[in-house]
Amino acid sequence: MVIQDKNTEEELYFVVEEAQFNLGNYDKAIQMIEMTALTGADAIEFQLAYADDFYIRSEPGYAIYKTREFSDEQLQQMVTTAHQNHLHFVATCLSYRLVSKMAAYGADAFNINASDINNLSIIDEVVKTRKPFFVSMPLATISEIQWVYDRIVQQDPNACFAFLQGQHTMASGHEFVNLEDTALGVMQRIQHQYQHTTGFIDHTPDMYTPAIAVAAGAQIVTKHLNLSHIIKGPDHQICLNPEQMKEAITLARKVYSSIRVTNKELAKGEDLDRSVMRRSIVSTKAIQQGDLFTMDNLGFKRPGTGIPPSSIHTVLGKTSTQHIPADRLLDQTMISK
Repeated sequence: MVIQDKNTEEELYFVVEEAQFNLGNYDKAIQMIEMTALTGADAIEFQLAYADDFYIRSEPGYAIYKTREFSDEQLQQMVTTAHQNHLHFVATCLSYRLVSKMAAYGADAFNINASDINNLSIIDEVVKTRKPFFVSMPLATISEIQWVYDRIVQQDPNACFAFLQGQHTMASGHEFVNLEDTALGVMQRIQHQYQHTTGFIDHTPDMYTPAIAVAAGAQIVTKHLNLSHIIKGPDHQICLNPEQMKEAITLARKVYSSIRVTNKELAKGEDLDRSVMRRSIVSTKAIQQGDLFTMDNLGFKRPGTGIPPSSIHTVLGKTSTQHIPADRLLDQTMISK
């Protein structure tokens, strides 16, 4: 996995995206961290920006993001609070000046936002930190993915990063991405082509989509969290509340554990099911002592507590040691040596 000290190859890495529901409110940001810790996630992701690096001043977005800036002290404390709650802190820096600062404050990983996959100022700063990072692929074409890959490995051939597949249509007026539009098969293509871990950014509104993504090959999943559906904010239509998020993570982890099993072994309880559902060798008519066992007087019926049908070769041609009524399970004492 990308975050080596938190996860191994045998574990799903689940990131809760805070989805900017703090709206610049520091206390709410801390609350989101504390709530995320209760969901079973591995990390929390914050989108952070300085408006002067993000929008031209005449754009409405400038004034909005100016109100969402955190002080240096607050940023440091957010990372510290995440660590105190046993979470990794993933920084999605929408301002290049924040990258080195967040690295110094102890951010565990970075996410190159889908809007910045062609933004060399942020890409270069993230690579320079030598921290693990994600490359988000929503909005990206195949040629853009190749471009960012080349840009990264030219600067650091040993860079530790993962690709995150996803689609993003909300800015165009769609409330969310439909499951059939998630293009989950892209993960396998990217992983094969670049030999890097791949994951999924979930922009559907559903609890079960992370589990489906895991079944399709995701080793990392990110999903948006809100404290309540009553609260509106960026991407609120695709968010889960804390209880839903906990359920989604639990389900995704169960699926991840299941698909890692490659040895075909009996599950707990299957022995009992075998005895109920399998068949045994039975007499289909009355058999007298000394009679030969043949397919004319033997058959296969439930339950499976007797001699299995696959052992019929050990019975055919032998003689009966006793009278056997019709429709009885055979056992070894009825069969001559």
